[in-house]
Amino acid sequence: RADLSASSAAEAIKQDQQVAQRYYHQTGCVVHGMYPAWKLKWIGEQTPEVFRKIALVSTQVGQLFAGLTGTRAISKCMASGSGLLNIHTLDWDPEILALLGMKPEQLEELVEAFHTAPLLPAIAQKVGLPSGIPVTVGCADGALNQVAVSGVAQGVMSFSVGTSGAIRLVQNAPLIPEEPSTWCYYLFDQKRLAGAATQGAANCLSWFFKTIGGGDSAGTGRRGENGAAAADGKPNYAAFEKAAAAIKWEEAPYFLPFIYGERCPGWNESRRGGFVGVDATHDQAHLYYAVLEGILFNMYQCYLKLAEVGGVPAEIRVSGGILNSPFWLQMAADIFGKPMLTSGFANDSTVGAAIVALKAAGIIERIEDCLPEIRHTYQPRAEYHRRYQARFGHYLGYYASTAASTV
Repeated sequence: RADLSASSAAEAIKQDQQVAQRYYHQTGCVVHGMYPAWKLKWIGEQTPEVFRKIALVSTQVGQLFAGLTGTRAISKCMASGSGLLNIHTLDWDPEILALLGMKPEQLEELVEAFHTAPLLPAIAQKVGLPSGIPVTVGCADGALNQVAVSGVAQGVMSFSVGTSGAIRLVQNAPLIPEEPSTWCYYLFDQKRLAGAATQGAANCLSWFFKTIGGGDSAGTGRRGENGAAAADGKPNYAAFEKAAAAIKWEEAPYFLPFIYGERCPGWNESRRGGFVGVDATHDQAHLYYAVLEGILFNMYQCYLKLAEVGGVPAEIRVSGGILNSPFWLQMAADIFGKPMLTSGFANDSTVGAAIVALKAAGIIERIEDCLPEIRHTYQPRAEYHRRYQARFGHYLGYYASTAASTV
């Protein structure tokens, strides 16, 4: 779950729509408490004496790079997700820094993702590597996921479902809608990464198993009707999916996956979610099914927003924990009405980091040539897509009618 402690600072900026709109179009980042820009503003408001003493703002990757090489730098790819980088000029945005009361000297030097510096001799000796071996400056996790999944090919959308959800498309220029909805970050080689992220995905499943689906029926010590808890007390996903596949899903309740707030499309940090339309005939299987479907409906909302401005992708390539569930993958294909392609990588972002390192070392010339082999394709079923479209319409109705459900 994203750290939203800076929500109050972001909300204050949102009150001035002109400022919020200009910020969005300059950075590609929606005004939202998850971005470091607003965390810095919050620190300045809450502890001004600490803020005045800030000599340098860095990241975990930046600190690691400095420790390994003795030099300071940050990739524009990483910086773009801070909310401080101008997506057009690819420099620290002076207007935003002025708003925060900061200077460029407090930030690291901006470089391309393929920038390297030699490994320090002392570190090389400790880890058993040659002194001077090039160390790459690092990229953002989501960007590396895109590299591994698509090789930055045009028209290939990455579709990632882990703790949260994200979809991404590589663009040759900034792609920013008039109204804040999707985001746009810098990648490398003048390419941008347009996308959308959801706040609730597998974290909603974790919540479900903790509060509803643990197998203890209403605290009685009995297993629920579906017997869906494993012997070790951990969730038995296979049993839950088998039970969910057997229900009449047109009769299932709906789930709004905003129990941790909302990112795209509404960017409402205070929004609340939950089940809609539950009655006494519904059991754990119905509720589990509704959670899976609701997570994908929220991602489908994001997909439609991104497709409006970026076009319908030629391919959708999937990564994340959803790869462990053929049932959920097939549901995704049916909801989106598009084939879902998988490569089978266990950790796509790590693979993406290796590809960037190969390019930085001159071992490969074009990242575009690094499209992974497809191992499996989940084809959409036309009749299921039609039925899901009807349920999605109801979901949108509940989404609109509960917009005011906040803390």
